[in-house]
Amino acid sequence: MMNYQIHRPCHINVLPVEILSYIFTLATHDTVSNNDYRRRYEVPFTQESVTMPTVLASVHRHWRNVALSTSTLWSSLSMSLGQVVRVKVGPDADGERAYTTFLDVQRLAAHIARSRNSSVDILIDTRDPEWDFEDDEEVCSTHDATRFSYATFIPQILDLLFPQMYRWRSLTILSDTWGPLRVALERLSLPTLTKGSGAPRLESLMLMRCNEFLGHSDVFFPRTQHMFDGIPFAALTGAPHHDLSHPLPKLRNVTLVGVHMNWTHFSRYILGAGLDKPLSHVSSCIQSLELSQHCREVRPTFDEFTGILKACPLLRKLVIRVSGPRFDREVQWSDRPVSLPLLEEIQLGYTNVEDAAMLLSHIHAPNLTMLSIEDANHIASPDDEDSGRLLTYLATGILDLCDVSTEYVSSHESYSYYSATSKDSVAKTVKTPFPHLERLSLNSVGACMIPFSLLMTATPKLRHLSLCRTPNALAALLPIQTRCADACTRTIPCRALESIKIFAAEEQTKHVLDFVLREREQNGAPRVCNIDIHLEARSADASEIGGYQVVEDDIVGNQITYGECESDEEDPFAPGGAFNDPDFDEAYNFLS
Repeated sequence: MMNYQIHRPCHINVLPVEILSYIFTLATHDTVSNNDYRRRYEVPFTQESVTMPTVLASVHRHWRNVALSTSTLWSSLSMSLGQVVRVKVGPDADGERAYTTFLDVQRLAAHIARSRNSSVDILIDTRDPEWDFEDDEEVCSTHDATRFSYATFIPQILDLLFPQMYRWRSLTILSDTWGPLRVALERLSLPTLTKGSGAPRLESLMLMRCNEFLGHSDVFFPRTQHMFDGIPFAALTGAPHHDLSHPLPKLRNVTLVGVHMNWTHFSRYILGAGLDKPLSHVSSCIQSLELSQHCREVRPTFDEFTGILKACPLLRKLVIRVSGPRFDREVQWSDRPVSLPLLEEIQLGYTNVEDAAMLLSHIHAPNLTMLSIEDANHIASPDDEDSGRLLTYLATGILDLCDVSTEYVSSHESYSYYSATSKDSVAKTVKTPFPHLERLSLNSVGACMIPFSLLMTATPKLRHLSLCRTPNALAALLPIQTRCADACTRTIPCRALESIKIFAAEEQTKHVLDFVLREREQNGAPRVCNIDIHLEARSADASEIGGYQVVEDDIVGNQITYGECESDEEDPFAPGGAFNDPDFDEAYNFLS
């Protein structure tokens, strides 16, 4: 009897082409969200999005045909240092003359052709993993870009991409140094290169100089290249300089980190500030804006900054971190702040408390639901910033308080305070500027107990609280004894609280948390169901200073299991460590 082997087709290969194509799209573009609080920026796609289509097309003929016929698989266009090829040119030459460097654009050209008419996402990543913060840009002139290892390739990359500008959906340029960004800005500001086509599909624009020490300096480095006066991104608009009727119609997200420009031109020609349309007639507008890591010299003036905000009436998310307007002495508190009725989220990283409070006082966002506050001063800064004034403003909406009374007045949103400008210190009743706040994040915010208590009392709708190295905020959740007629009652701050996330360095944090939760429940507060605590526990056997490591604990409801682990990291304060590097400190003027 003969045995016949029956070959059955693989189940995935009998799927309709449309379904298989959709599976390929999910495998290429669907990324897992990262909730790491330390990760601040998200690039539009991962490296897997670039290589996955080629992998899928290499399995067999059927998959290759499906992959090549699905143009959206190839819509991620990426160029990085990995495409810079260094080869030896001849046996006779010696040293650096024996090598030549060129850019391998084979993969980029293939993706451009295979994506056909689909919208494309562009990532130009010039970051060097081995960069040692050496600022060799200072010795290079503005017109001598050949000294930069990657800046010379920026025009070549953009020349390949410019004919496809009408398909650009997002543009992201990342660099450690200013050179590549400077060349890219100059190239993107020449409208003649695009012959008027522009980027009508562009939704997201991100330029980042990935150096978080930049904003802590008063002056811009390199000094010879700090000014850029051209019309920013004129090539993207595809319109003459005097024509304001063609701003980028689909642009929704703008991120500028360590990248500055003529802010007046930016708001006028890119954001369309000169159009001056009423809110009811605005159909296209920026919804997410980030300005971060700008040294004081290149930050927008107060008038330029308010002009930028006024050009974004439909703004939903605002991120200002070590940036924002320069508050000169003549800038005063205004009773006519910029109205942003749709603004839902503010992330503010500050180095000066007064400037931070002044900045928030010039924004009217009655529907704000998410607020993130961070003391962004350098970690090695000798002085701790007292953020009490900022917290008091968030609770009261008043900048000029000299003393605050914790006397409760009949409402979770109002209480008594004493005005510094009032000679007789007459108590007044005020309300928080953000009464609908539901999510609050405080990172390294230092202040005494009273400002925290006022803030917690003023946010009755708060549902989610995140605390990172902010010790006094936790105790501010304790019930407050208040006077009501002839009796005393206890008021519970943030009664609607549902979750608490804590990143702390103190061992006693877990005991404070247990006590606060117990006291709240005993006084009738609903149980906080989700508790997530991370302790930076120092090893008991550690002989060196430091050695902190984040420990993620197992949480089941309110039952918290704490863990500690040892760290093998070197002492950051030892010679050559993160906080004791003379060469680095001298480069960034951290030594007095």
